[in-house]
Amino acid sequence: MGASASLKKPMATGKEEDEGEEEEEEEEDQEEEDPGQGSYGTRQRRRSYCTAQHQRRHQMDQTPMDSLLWSTLPEHLLERVLLRLPLPSLLKFRTVCRAWRSLLCSDGFLESYSSISPQGPWFFMFTNHDYKDGSTFNPISNTWHHIPLPSFPVNERYIPVAAAGGLICFCASTDGQKNFAVCNLITATWRKLPPMNNNPTYLETVGMVVDKGTGLYKVVVAGNHEISVDDITTEVYESGLDTWRMTSSMPRGADPLLGTITCNGVLYSWCCDPDGLVAYDTYKDTWSLIQTPTPDSLVSNTILESRGRIMMVGGLQEGNITSAICVWLLNVERMEWVEVDKMPESLCQEFLGDRTYFMCVGTNDVVLLYIGGGLRDMPMLLYDLAERQWSRVPDCTLPDERLIDGLIDGISFEPRLDILV
Repeated sequence: MGASASLKKPMATGKEEDEGEEEEEEEEDQEEEDPGQGSYGTRQRRRSYCTAQHQRRHQMDQTPMDSLLWSTLPEHLLERVLLRLPLPSLLKFRTVCRAWRSLLCSDGFLESYSSISPQGPWFFMFTNHDYKDGSTFNPISNTWHHIPLPSFPVNERYIPVAAAGGLICFCASTDGQKNFAVCNLITATWRKLPPMNNNPTYLETVGMVVDKGTGLYKVVVAGNHEISVDDITTEVYESGLDTWRMTSSMPRGADPLLGTITCNGVLYSWCCDPDGLVAYDTYKDTWSLIQTPTPDSLVSNTILESRGRIMMVGGLQEGNITSAICVWLLNVERMEWVEVDKMPESLCQEFLGDRTYFMCVGTNDVVLLYIGGGLRDMPMLLYDLAERQWSRVPDCTLPDERLIDGLIDGISFEPRLDILV
């Protein structure tokens, strides 16, 4: 007799025997009656048992849900269910009825939601030169979501200049004055910031930091009144005080790009002259200039933050052609850029074709590369800084009439329900 037949089952009373135990007894009886079938016969019986279990679960799935039962589900249990849903499902959930929307906006739910790990960056891509329309790409689900922009004043063009912790900072220039607004795209809320003390004519760089513990944020703006003036002043807006205050001036001669990244409480912006980075310490309110020579023939480069490290993505030119797209890591000990990855040549050719320049935005280890002004058939790529993997992005699903100008600009942000403006 086989080994399985020599094992004894524990005794059970009538009520304690369920269907699963009866089926196991039937299997053992079959093994005792026909021990000669060997392992093949055992596998067949197990396969039949699994099929029966699958059919039973399928029948249960087809059973209509008890609406009366679910309508009386206690709110704290419903909240626990909702906390396990992906963000796109929550966005649909809040449109069902006022009661459900109210639950998602309640202090208790938002407090519980704040403990959830970030769901990775999303990318809002603008599709017209007025910056009033666009679509959002979600890398986790590899899908596009059509989330509307806030209802900014129709006579002003608000352009995104910074993002952090679930919020995006926009800037509009009206009659030579810079007006700033902060919004949460996911909650469809926004607020216009009060006027600056010394409103600059020209913006040099704008950055933003959010305290994850309190939800309070700062907006750092550096600019001047004359394009040739070296004295670049800085003002910081603090949401807790709802005021701007003057801080230190940027190092003389620095010519940074507008965008910044945040790494360990410090804002960094790439500086084309002199070649390197300018850094603003948000705790000490001081600027510093970091000499970090970039590779020769560098084009379309963007600095990024990845797990406390400063990275850079950019192209290398040969003649008038961008022949390669590479990824660099800043070695903070030697203050030099070290190449860590390179886009495969065939993928680079597919992406660029005969074009020279491209654009990229990113945060939290994910970078989106695209051709500015590209139409629907222009390729877009994702790069994972942690896994060092390239992947293609599906076409934007907006209707043709909303993609006339193509994807002209974009910004990456962390989608959050719990961050208030």
